[in-house]
Amino acid sequence: MLPACVQAQGGGGAAAGQPLFHVVRSVAGSKGEQQNGRYVIDEPRDVFYVPADKEVIVYFEWEGPLGKHSFEGQWKNPEGKAVVISDFSYDATTKRFGGYWTLELSSSIEPGMWSLEAHVDGEVTGTHTFQIVAAAKPLSDQPARHQRAPAEIYRMALAATVTVERQDAKGQRVGLGSGFFVADGLVLTAFQVINGASRLRVVLPDGRALDADQVAAWNRWQDWALLKVDSNAPGKLERAPAGSWAVGDRCFALDVPAESNRVIVDEAIIGTHTFPSAGERLNLPSLPRSPALGGPVLNEYGEVVGVLGGSVLPGLVVSSPADSAAGLSPIREGSLATPIDLVPATPPAGASRALDQLTGEFVPDLVKQPNLLYGILSLPVKRAKGQLPSSLENQMEFSRHDSAAQVQLVWNPTEKGGAEVTLRVYDMNNTVVVTSPATKVKFNPGQFLTSIWNLNLAPLHPGTYRVDVQQNSDPIWRGYFRLAE
Repeated sequence: MLPACVQAQGGGGAAAGQPLFHVVRSVAGSKGEQQNGRYVIDEPRDVFYVPADKEVIVYFEWEGPLGKHSFEGQWKNPEGKAVVISDFSYDATTKRFGGYWTLELSSSIEPGMWSLEAHVDGEVTGTHTFQIVAAAKPLSDQPARHQRAPAEIYRMALAATVTVERQDAKGQRVGLGSGFFVADGLVLTAFQVINGASRLRVVLPDGRALDADQVAAWNRWQDWALLKVDSNAPGKLERAPAGSWAVGDRCFALDVPAESNRVIVDEAIIGTHTFPSAGERLNLPSLPRSPALGGPVLNEYGEVVGVLGGSVLPGLVVSSPADSAAGLSPIREGSLATPIDLVPATPPAGASRALDQLTGEFVPDLVKQPNLLYGILSLPVKRAKGQLPSSLENQMEFSRHDSAAQVQLVWNPTEKGGAEVTLRVYDMNNTVVVTSPATKVKFNPGQFLTSIWNLNLAPLHPGTYRVDVQQNSDPIWRGYFRLAE
């Protein structure tokens, strides 16, 4: 349980919630309140009007060591002089903790740009600047935004979030993800959730299942898709104002530890990235399970700031640190989300397509080949007769100095027969860049055998590639690699 805020000489402290010693964020407003051990600013803003506003409250959050700390706030006037100093002590029981200070506003206060300089244990740890204006407070035509308790955000998210089942041509489920209503008849999800689908089935919060075969708009590189659904929204999530989030902001998401069980995850935006072709991404500390991908990332107002998933390599889903393709992930901690700013508020006219019209953009699912044991991608290796390749040799990074890469499949036939297989290499735009001649494989039960392809890297440009071994145009093995200069 988080302790209550401590107030002393116009200030207070509040436990917040996560892991080092730097400012996570600062926010100002004229009103605030305690919520579950945190101090929450209502209607954050940095312009205050005298005489309508009676006080300025500035709240800071830090990450730092546990234990008792001394906090001091220096209120500096437009000339930069410290005119009011207030302090307090707080015993931090978590690595992330917060403190707030209050400045009373009077009719005689000097207008202009003010600041609060925060000190922790004698060190300057942040400055928040705001403006005081001696004028009537203008009327706003925008509805007031109010921070919401996690329980309320959970209820809102749960009412709007759906399950998206990806099905094959036979109607069999081959994948599971999430999505959420952004308008009546419109569900937003991650493109990777619908990738390769012959059919889609959307399960509403009340358990009703609807077929969805129309995509109103999509972007496979940015990893989002808007689905048309024949239903009003049982709950609808609003978009956060453009660019309203920042690194360090608290946010929430829904994870799916078991089917039909969604739990709220309280976290923060820990970074941002911009990738060629894919655009901007938000970095979150947790790694959601696959069924949670496509769900919303919400701010403290219950507004959508992003979509869980944020894959920057179309067709590649890295949902676990143990994933065989995790080495190609552009981040080494947590997960990514696509910022809501990349998704159009309204689908472009005429953009709607049926699922079967998107097959050229999909990466097809693997088809099980019962005689295939495993495959590896590595540098060319010469082996003694009968020696099988080891999965420890698997490699996903190559250089232009490497003349070739090698793909090896190990077969353990369970039945007599044969197959004809072809190796194809695709770039991330799903374009074939290499096709090998067909190779015939003859199966005899109990006899291991190996198929080998040497891939010439010289003609390829630096980038990331997908390698598929196909039987009758169906991929039975897949690998990814990155080629550097």
